[in-house]
Amino acid sequence: MTQQAAKPTVAEQITQKADTLTTSERKLAQALLGNYPMAGLETVATFAERCGVSAPTVLRFASKIGFDSYPDMQARLRGELEARLQSPLTRSSLPRARNHSGHPMGELLHDMAEATIANIRTSLGNINPAELQNAIELIGDCKGSVYLLGGRFTSALAVYAYEHLRTMRSHVRRVSGQSAKWAEDLLDVGKRDVLLVFDVRRYQSDVIAFAEAAYKQDAKIILFTDQWLSPIAQFARHVFPVRIETGTTWDSSAASMVMLETLLEGVGQHNPEQVRARIKHLEMLRRPPQS
Repeated sequence: MTQQAAKPTVAEQITQKADTLTTSERKLAQALLGNYPMAGLETVATFAERCGVSAPTVLRFASKIGFDSYPDMQARLRGELEARLQSPLTRSSLPRARNHSGHPMGELLHDMAEATIANIRTSLGNINPAELQNAIELIGDCKGSVYLLGGRFTSALAVYAYEHLRTMRSHVRRVSGQSAKWAEDLLDVGKRDVLLVFDVRRYQSDVIAFAEAAYKQDAKIILFTDQWLSPIAQFARHVFPVRIETGTTWDSSAASMVMLETLLEGVGQHNPEQVRARIKHLEMLRRPPQS
């Protein structure tokens, strides 16, 4: 199962080079990240016209973020598009390198540890500290409600975030149950609110629809997703892509959890006195009544 070092995605390469981009190149970056990866699969002329820049600017953009040519960047995007759609069945049939040394379960433990550590290190290393700070402030200073939503596999992350955030602040709501009932949560969503949403491949249509509706009602959206970017990225104010591949049948949530715990710790540090007072009150309420 030994996993080769994964190449950075186009989105990750854009993030890494963000500070070096010109104003025109930033237009291209924003358009691509807002409609990822489809915008980058357009012709040079179409992509340039969409963004109001020249064709040579598109070519320079591809070069600046690390590609030999625009077609080279498109080839990477097409590979990412294919990876987005992979099912567990597809991943289970992929060849895996084995060293055949020692107990097979020892090899599994070693490989899982190596892949997970690499995912965490790469994911957190790609995060822009300023964007993390802004997301922390958005949650910590939110005057309305903070909503939490996840999909089939990411709802566990939403629950984890909910249990921590409701300890640290008031007005925290988890969108749960059958998606047919989610409209009842949307009734109250407005411009004072924040939606923290989790969505990874193969992106869940009802989660995407809820996020889009919340965006249209002026809520601010923070997205936790994978390296290929959920379609929700086009609506999100802050996007935190993390790596989920381990070279196995199943994707991993380990890097997502570490990134989430980092965000939660930041929220706690943002309003420390308020959080301490709230926890103190909660502990007092939990004490058994004195006889």
